Order: sequence, then C-alpha cells, then structure tokens
Amino acid sequence: MPHAPTALLPLIAVTLLLALVTGNAAAMELRTVTVQGLKDEEMRDNVEDALSLNRLNPKRRRNVSDSRLAYLLRRTPREVRGALEPFGFYEPQVETRFIRDGEALDVTVTVVLGEPVRVHKLALVLTGEGEADSVLMRRLERFRPREGEVFHHGIYEDSKLAISRSLSDRGYFDAELLRHRVEVTRAQRRADIDLAWTSGARYALGEATFQGHQFRPGLLEKLVPWTPGDPFTQAKLRTLQTSLVNLDYFSTIDIRPEPDVAQDLQVPVTVSLAPGKRTVYSAGLRYGTDTGLGITGGIDRRWVNDRGHKTRTLVSLAERRNDATVQYKIPAFAWLDGWYSLSASVREESVEFIDSELVEVVGSRSGRLGRWTLIAAMNFRRERFEDFSTGTDFGYSTLVFPSLLAQWSDADGELYPRSAKALRAEISGGSDAVGSDINFVQLRSEVRWVLPAGESDRVLLRAEAGTTSSNDFSQFPPSLRFFAGGDRSVRGYGYKEIGRFLLDANGNRYVFGGKHLLVASAEYERMFTSDWGGAVFVDAGDAFDSFDQLSWQVGVGVGMRWRSPVGPVALDIAHGFGENAQQQIRLHLNIGPNL
Repeated sequence: MPHAPTALLPLIAVTLLLALVTGNAAAMELRTVTVQGLKDEEMRDNVEDALSLNRLNPKRRRNVSDSRLAYLLRRTPREVRGALEPFGFYEPQVETRFIRDGEALDVTVTVVLGEPVRVHKLALVLTGEGEADSVLMRRLERFRPREGEVFHHGIYEDSKLAISRSLSDRGYFDAELLRHRVEVTRAQRRADIDLAWTSGARYALGEATFQGHQFRPGLLEKLVPWTPGDPFTQAKLRTLQTSLVNLDYFSTIDIRPEPDVAQDLQVPVTVSLAPGKRTVYSAGLRYGTDTGLGITGGIDRRWVNDRGHKTRTLVSLAERRNDATVQYKIPAFAWLDGWYSLSASVREESVEFIDSELVEVVGSRSGRLGRWTLIAAMNFRRERFEDFSTGTDFGYSTLVFPSLLAQWSDADGELYPRSAKALRAEISGGSDAVGSDINFVQLRSEVRWVLPAGESDRVLLRAEAGTTSSNDFSQFPPSLRFFAGGDRSVRGYGYKEIGRFLLDANGNRYVFGGKHLLVASAEYERMFTSDWGGAVFVDAGDAFDSFDQLSWQVGVGVGMRWRSPVGPVALDIAHGFGENAQQQIRLHLNIGPNL
C-alpha cells in the first residue's frame, strides 16, 4: 500500500505511476474521495465541492488515466487551501494518500487546520444624517467579526450587507460605501478591516396610492400607518402589507416605494392590488373524541359591497354538539385595524350530565395593537339546560354582559413552530341591572409555550386558569361553568368529566362544574422522520368551588404525531388516575395547530 505526503509534491505523480506500472498500465477507476480532519460540516462540504477529484463526471471516474490522476492530486492541496480561506484558515496542512485495490483507487485527503487569521484592527465609520440614527449605530455595534475573532469571509460579507440593507430600509437611498478594504497578512495571521459609509439625507414616506381594487375611495387609505412626512422605514410598509393580507380581499398585493420620483425627499408609495375570489364555499368531515363524528359547511362572502362588508355562515353537526353561526362584519380601520361584528349563533350540546341549548347574539369591535388582538363585545345569551339539582326537567338562564378578550402570540412558524409563546385572557361580567338573571364576574386565561429540544424535538407546555364570582352560582349556565377533561384539557378523562360533583334528585352523582379552574400540561415530542413522530405527556387539572376542595386529576399517556399536509394530527392514548376518571384508558384525537 503506497503512501504519498503532499509535502513532497513532485513525488506524488511518480509514486502513483510506479504503482500503476507495477500493476497494470491500464486506466484506473477513482472509487472514493474522502476528506478527514474537518469537524465543521460547512467547511467539509466546501472542501469536497472544491476538489477537482470530485468534479469528474461518472464516466471519467471509471476510466481516469494515470497522468490525469497525477495532475488532479497535485492540485488538491491548493484547492483545499482555497476552500478554507473563506473560513479564516489560510495555511492548513494537507496530506493526500491513496490506496489501490486492483484496478480501483481510494483517495483520502487529511486536513490539519492550524491557526486561523484573526481580525487585528476593525475600523467602521458612518457619516451623514445616519450618524445620529440609533438603529444604524446599533447595527454597526453588531458588526462581525470583531477584533480578536476569526476572519470568516461569510460573516464579514453578511455584516457588510446588513448595514447596506439597514440604510435602505430606513430611507437613506443616497447612501454610499466610500471605503471597503481588507488587508490580510498571512505571516502574522492578521486581518485589518476598514469600512466607511456616508448615509446622505434620510427620505420620508409620502402619499400611498392604491390601484386595482374594488372598493370606494378612502376605505383602504385608512389602513396606511404613516402620515406623509414621517421618516421612511420598511417596517411601516410591512405593517401595511400585513393589514391588507389580513383583510382577505385580494389575490395579489404589491407595495412599491418609488424613491426615484421623490419630491422634497418624500417617497410616494404605489400599492397594486388584484381582487381575490369573492365567495368561498367550504365543506368537510370532522372527528374529535370530545364531539364525535361530524360534518361542517360554510359560506364566506369576502366582500358584500364596495364598503368592504363581509358575511360568514358556518354550520357544524356532530354526534354530541351542533353549532350554526351567521356573522356580519364591517371594516373598522380607524384607530386600530379591526372589525365591527354582529353575530348570531345557536348551539346544542349533549354529553354525560350536560344537555343544553343555547342562543347567543354578540356585537363586537376587534382591533390589533402590535402583536395583540383585542375584542370588546356585548353578549346576549339565552340558555336552556337540564337541571339535575332541582329534579325539574330544565332550567333557564338569560345573561346580558360585556366582555374583553386579549390574545398575543409569537412563533417561528404557523403550523409546526419550534419556538413559540401564546397568551389568551378574557374578562366578562353581568348584572341584573342590565337584564342578567344573576350578577357575575369571570376571568379566564391560558398560556402556551413551545420550546426546542435538540435538532427536531420539542417541549410543549400549557396552563389554564379561571375564576368566577357570582351571587347565585347554582343558576349559572353550563356553558359558562368551568370543567376540565378531554382532548384539549386533561387527557385520560372524558370531555367535561372533571368538575365539582353534586347529587341529583335521585341521589346519583353528576358533574356540575366549578367556580374555578386550574389545568397544566407538559409534553415531550420527538420526530422520527420529517412527518412522523411520537410524544409522552402528563396533564393535571381540576374544576372546583374553593381551594380547599382542589383535587388534582392526573392523566399520563403516549401518542403518535403526524405532520399532515393540512396540519398537525395527534393521536393519544392516556390513563386517568383521579377519582373523576370514568375509564382507565382513553383515546384522544386532535387535529390543528399547537397554538
């Protein structure tokens, strides 16, 4: 087995030729080329891509001449060094070895990186109006590599480009890179960076002009989040883009600032739009272990008139729960982007211990404030429910009450986030002075948190809490009492199976629900492929009237995860260990995103 260190470059070809002649002068097959000594995957890939040995087409690899092979081996050290220079390693030690196996040849390239070139001096200068821009100055402070760090070409170019983009994003359209010099001294393993920009004047945002839409003038203009003369920033344009997308009116949205035609440093903005499909029909099958098998159907009229009004009709029929809702929405773009909404719905629910019929009318105003979605509403609710406590067939409840809902979320993905946080909180309260049968105040909140664990695993945490204050909770309707248990609550228990027990007129126990609610969940999810995975989890919770009655009902289980084309699917098997568990083992099916 011959070996040839590349430090003796003139001998490589001779050694190889001697090995070939000794065996067979016919052309050889280059079977493998292996690069060793590089732990960094990006470095190794760059070296492998740079090697001429690897760029031979399959036909040439199977029939490479000895002279061609010797030439490629002579090129290898230079190609390795060139591939590693972008990472700051200018003088690696390279050794090439080959092993002959009959008419086949295996080549191994071993690399010792040595000491990298480091930044010795870093000079960054920004002049002009941008010198007083705190955002740009923070961008300069984040420039990498800093003094003493390895001179990585990619990081250097990314940092330089980030500053140029920041100048453009903040309206410095006349900015120039006056000086960009990098001096590398190989002998001293040092790099000196000298960069200088001049920002020029900062432009301002001008008038926004909307084209190609189907609405009366003045409607969409209310969405523009700037006043002409405000300092230019791409963030304002992105806010407008988000607002237009959320309207669900358009198939195409193109927002173009036009600095070339700016007057008095004000940049006009042209918004080109194309209407989407006006009416959308939907239908489907549904299944949940809480509600059973069912069907859904809906009609969305994305705009009714040139004022941008919308209607939505949704019907859902299932084994244990039926819903029908009609909603009318009017744009409310002043102050906060949102909607005025009037909806009417009916619902029928029949589960163990609960049989209720509900009619509800809600008038609301929604709006977005940063990442927050806020909904203020006035609710009228008439509910007919089976009343086990009195022995009568049914009880009735009429409630008129305001409510305020706040939702916030931050996620790195919509369907399958690796890192995400979400918060939901709601307060509502009714009084007999405005038509409610009882006085009450109720608070509900929920927190969800998704944490990355390793390359593909996740930890999912969830907590819920609620409390009710009422002068006659015994007459509180089932739809507003607190229960726990089910697919999206405490797995291992049936839907609404956890709550305060009472005795009916015949002395039998039934779940009445509770004034307060506490639920917590922790789940570890591991993906075995890009689409399939598994999970283990523990849930606990209780619905109770006072804290001295709190009794945590615990469920543990395992599950299967499928990242389907239409969204996450979770199939779980759970065991409930508390006194409320009606079965030892339960199957739970969830379809939908984690947040």
